[in-house]
Amino acid sequence: MLNNKKAEHYLYKLLLTIIIFYPFIIIFRSTTLNLTTVILSMVFLYHISNEEKKSDIFLNNILLLYLFIFFIYVMVNSIFHQQSYFLILKSLGNFRYLLLTAAVFYVLERATKEQKKFLIYFNIILIIFVSGDIIYQFFFNKDIFGFKPGMCPNGLLLEGCQRFSGVFGDELIAGGYLSQIGMLFFILFYFFHQKEKNLILNKKIIYFLVLFSVIIITGERNAVLITTLTLLFIFFFKKKIKFVFLLITLLIVLIFSLSVFSKGVEKRFVKPIKSLNNLNIANIYEKLRNNPWGHHYEASIELFLEKPIFGHGPKSFRMVCQNTKIQKKLKEQKSQYQACATNPHNYLLEFLSENGIVGGVFFLGLIFIIIYQILGMIKKNSSENLVAIAIGSLMLAIMFPFKPSGSFFSTFNSTMLFYIFGFYLHYLKKIK
Repeated sequence: MLNNKKAEHYLYKLLLTIIIFYPFIIIFRSTTLNLTTVILSMVFLYHISNEEKKSDIFLNNILLLYLFIFFIYVMVNSIFHQQSYFLILKSLGNFRYLLLTAAVFYVLERATKEQKKFLIYFNIILIIFVSGDIIYQFFFNKDIFGFKPGMCPNGLLLEGCQRFSGVFGDELIAGGYLSQIGMLFFILFYFFHQKEKNLILNKKIIYFLVLFSVIIITGERNAVLITTLTLLFIFFFKKKIKFVFLLITLLIVLIFSLSVFSKGVEKRFVKPIKSLNNLNIANIYEKLRNNPWGHHYEASIELFLEKPIFGHGPKSFRMVCQNTKIQKKLKEQKSQYQACATNPHNYLLEFLSENGIVGGVFFLGLIFIIIYQILGMIKKNSSENLVAIAIGSLMLAIMFPFKPSGSFFSTFNSTMLFYIFGFYLHYLKKIK
């Protein structure tokens, strides 16, 4: 019996260690991240199956149960479309993300206050390091590891590079990381030991201003949108509408101030903002349609209409897209843009084209469940309540169905979303 208790203790310590260092592991990307997630999943399953008090973590949590059914559908849909064994195996592999969420939730439920403090402060230091490395790259045209920025006109650094990714090297994903993992730990950091019950300005806001500025510097417009939407949702749910105008003003001031020092910020943000002056009802549709994202969306809608119920199968967009009318038309016109890519660059359209109405309803259902839960928290004013609303708002911003995105089930996107999901479930349970 003693040996079993010791084993449980050490397995929990291992789970806790992986959860603490998981944001650091994300930096190493796909291979290391997938291996770590698989190990975490196996250790977690072994641990809960052998603990003396059996855990009913899945049966008693509506969101985990919902996600389980969701993932079952995606896997069955892959088999239904007689996809290759490789794609069926990838659909089965999606369950590692569900186990990641469950493991984070399980660990946080049992973590001490000191362990949570270490988790938060270690990752705050990590985010500061990643941000500082990007700032260094911004000023010296290479980060401390020698990685150079991306999207430099004619390959010349002096021409004003548009994308900065720091430790992520040639993968231009630093903004996505900071807007999701960075925002998660800002939220936790902001409310940790926070005695006040309202959102007030304090010295921790300086951290946010630096974080927001670095996200803008990375040149990832989608990351800026996620950060902005997160705050907008928080203000909306807490009925702090006056802060919306303050946020918009802050965003504009930051962008125009940074553009003074950066041609990249000017090209990525200032020019699109100024171009809004030339928009009118007559040309807005054409401008939205005649760009790479518009062509991706048109192709995905065409595919959805071909098989509206169950779609063409998970991960099928990159293959079946070649047969769409819009792709053939662009080839004939020898357009610089293509309708085909690895994914439609929008979560909702990805589910509709690959998993049909059923997949789209599952995805939107997840969003509506979170909104319903947040609306039920509004009247409560505990710090845990504010954390749950803020993290829920971050998740809604990430999954917002009317913005560009990568593939939902890509390693980078899913690990961050489902890691954050575990924190949401933990704070949601604390206020019930």
